[in-house]
Amino acid sequence: MSFVFSAYLNTVQSTVSNHFNETRNLQVTPVVIEYEGVSVSYQHQLWRVRSESVCANHQQNLSQFSRCTAKAARLFNALCSQLRASGSDDWKQAKIQNMYCNAAVSFKPTVANIGSAPTLDPLDEARQACNAATVAAMGNSDPRLARERDKSCENYRELKEQ
Repeated sequence: MSFVFSAYLNTVQSTVSNHFNETRNLQVTPVVIEYEGVSVSYQHQLWRVRSESVCANHQQNLSQFSRCTAKAARLFNALCSQLRASGSDDWKQAKIQNMYCNAAVSFKPTVANIGSAPTLDPLDEARQACNAATVAAMGNSDPRLARERDKSCENYRELKEQ
């Protein structure tokens, strides 16, 4: 009889424990959602999306990471809107809605555009040359460096006055 009672207590304890964990969302829960052609991965715990986990599988490639985080931000907004529109009284849906609406407000995507550096106009090139020559001449008594600095900076001043 004690074996049956022990098994019954274990079952009740397990059920209560599982319900407690589920209502509190204690476990880190990984999620992957295909959204607009991008696989958006993230984790949530305690009914909060863990921002550092969003698109973590793309962090080694900045352009993919940027694209994924932008899609994630749109996904969180879409989920928030969709869950609000459904208007369910279920406690779990309310927690999930709150989680996604908080993520929609607080998550900031990484925005990165990688491309060729813009070509500098002659004035910017002259300014950079003057700055570089000034730094090279600092703390150095070599007259050649001072002449190069003076020449570069004079060229910059002339272009600036045009």
